[in-house]
Amino acid sequence: MIMRKRLIDLEAKPFLYQAIGDYQVEAAKATLGRDFRIGDLSQIVLSLYGALPLPPEANPQRNLGQIAGVELDGRRASKTLVLADSPNKLTGTATLKKAIAQRDNLLGGWDRVVVLGWNFEPSIGETITALNDDRLEVLVIPPDLMDRLKKKGGIDKLRGQVRFSSLQYLTIHPVQRRAQASEETLNVRLKNYVLLSPEAINLDDANRAKLQAVANAEPLALIEYWAVDPDYDGKVFRSVWQDYRGNTANDADALRVVTQATLSVPAHSGPRKVCVRVVDVFGFEAEVVATVDVAA
Repeated sequence: MIMRKRLIDLEAKPFLYQAIGDYQVEAAKATLGRDFRIGDLSQIVLSLYGALPLPPEANPQRNLGQIAGVELDGRRASKTLVLADSPNKLTGTATLKKAIAQRDNLLGGWDRVVVLGWNFEPSIGETITALNDDRLEVLVIPPDLMDRLKKKGGIDKLRGQVRFSSLQYLTIHPVQRRAQASEETLNVRLKNYVLLSPEAINLDDANRAKLQAVANAEPLALIEYWAVDPDYDGKVFRSVWQDYRGNTANDADALRVVTQATLSVPAHSGPRKVCVRVVDVFGFEAEVVATVDVAA
């Protein structure tokens, strides 16, 4: 984020940034030993969530577990399949579709499936909405899980203290589009940002209470950076406008981003697909895509 801000300040040409290495894997090696396997970490996550591992023959990657409900009034107890995704991949469309297929077919089928992920594709919110499956739940593994595991001294001492939170998400107002000769004007306004549960963030009680107060009163103040791609192709995000905390070019408030962007872009026939991405002060990302009709 720091380098991205510097490149923007220097008015750099379009640039690509990539993450190299994986903190969670390195933290797991430090806690579990250099010879640990991803399956070992999945087993820990499943156990802390309260799931029992599936039999080895149906669970070669050791990342699947099960939770059996309580049978009531003679009715069959519900069965939940749990998938703990790998920390060195992004949980996205492929993972969710695979989890749904396993729910429907593995070992005779399950009532619902829960996917636990470390890192997510920015478009994960759109993916969940498009799937529209009320028997699918996607939760976030606490990013500081390995640190907490090391400090507590083992999985048994951490059991019952780990909260798996719902995803953060962004909403925007309807994008306004106006024609101006050979150009168009797009007006993009942020509406709301729902932060990952404060319970899942490594803060002491006093600061967690302060964070909750800010999230309730002024949720958009938690945004560190946001950008707009007015012609999103669904694959590569190309930012043509951005703002971030500390940037006073758009307003004089160094502690907040502006919540509205006005873009002048070349005229385009037909609908436009506008993508907005945000990064909050903790580094979590969210994305929303809006299809905007022909300019008035």
